[in-house]
Amino acid sequence: MKVGFIAEPYEESHASGMGYVVLELLKHLSAAGPDNELIVYSSRPVNKAYIPGSFQNVPIPKKFIGKLLFFLRLKKEVDVLLFVAPLLPLIIPRSIKSVIVCQELGSQKIQPEGFSEKVHAFVRDQLLMRLSVARASKIIAASEATQKDLLQFYSLSVEKVPVIYDGFQELSTFASESLPIDARLQPYFFFAGKVKYRKNVHGIVSAFIAFKKRTAAPTKLVIAGDYGGEYYEKMIQELEDNKLATDVYFVGYTTGAKLYTLYKNAFAFVFPSINEGFGMPPIEAMSLGVPVITSKISSMVEVAGGAALLVDPYEVEGISRAMEKIYGDPILRADLIRKGFERAKMFSWSKAADAYISLLRSL
Repeated sequence: MKVGFIAEPYEESHASGMGYVVLELLKHLSAAGPDNELIVYSSRPVNKAYIPGSFQNVPIPKKFIGKLLFFLRLKKEVDVLLFVAPLLPLIIPRSIKSVIVCQELGSQKIQPEGFSEKVHAFVRDQLLMRLSVARASKIIAASEATQKDLLQFYSLSVEKVPVIYDGFQELSTFASESLPIDARLQPYFFFAGKVKYRKNVHGIVSAFIAFKKRTAAPTKLVIAGDYGGEYYEKMIQELEDNKLATDVYFVGYTTGAKLYTLYKNAFAFVFPSINEGFGMPPIEAMSLGVPVITSKISSMVEVAGGAALLVDPYEVEGISRAMEKIYGDPILRADLIRKGFERAKMFSWSKAADAYISLLRSL
């Protein structure tokens, strides 16, 4: 079988979200199907030293129109073509089966701000995405929550939208490189992800303020992820108004051994996101023995699988009380850690890649 994979967005040094999904699928697809021929399409050269396995790397144009024309002229050099939404090669030869990987439908559920963003989301989600899902042989959903959204927004049959769970970063591989944590931070609650509205970082900060006021506990909050702009400034102002700015650390984008160290030494991981297609960070935390607080909505409730404290992401008081509960109850922490270790074993990129190859073969 000849498998085509469009590795867009392709990121190595600063991967997150869909970029990380592309990287991990690229790493594991060839291992899962060594008898297949893998052709990787990308607008940037793929680092063959970074990606194991045998594959052919075919360059494609960077711009949308260029991509459209490229795939329109694509001959039957692959049997199936795999790509991550919202990348949309709308027109490809009928002889090629197309399979979409859909992580989430965030903009359909959380309205974008600004006129240009709304127009872009409408064209992408209401016009182009509809054409793409209609043409696709299958749309792989990263969770049952994403599957439900696809069925609702695009009126698809459940048979067309199988669920294949993502894997997660196995950060334990960096254990030998980890450095001692700064003692001034401990104990601390931890969050990892982009600092933006959908991740509900503002809810974490407000809940932390309420927790500190109520308990006066000597805890800190560490936030690892790209930050900046008005959203970040509002949180800083709230912290300053409550005289807690020195108790919260925004450490920026973090990866590798540093990220492992921050996870491993955290008192608890707090991830009450408003919407996720899968939600890798809670599983990363569980795999390292860190108790988790996460949302009881979207994909997080199914991914957590009873191994986390679940909260309503829109209720600051509930997040704050969960922090207090996990801080004051060592028996609860131990139970969540035990359950988390077991839950993390359910997910891996090798399992995901095996399921992908099995699905592609069935086509």
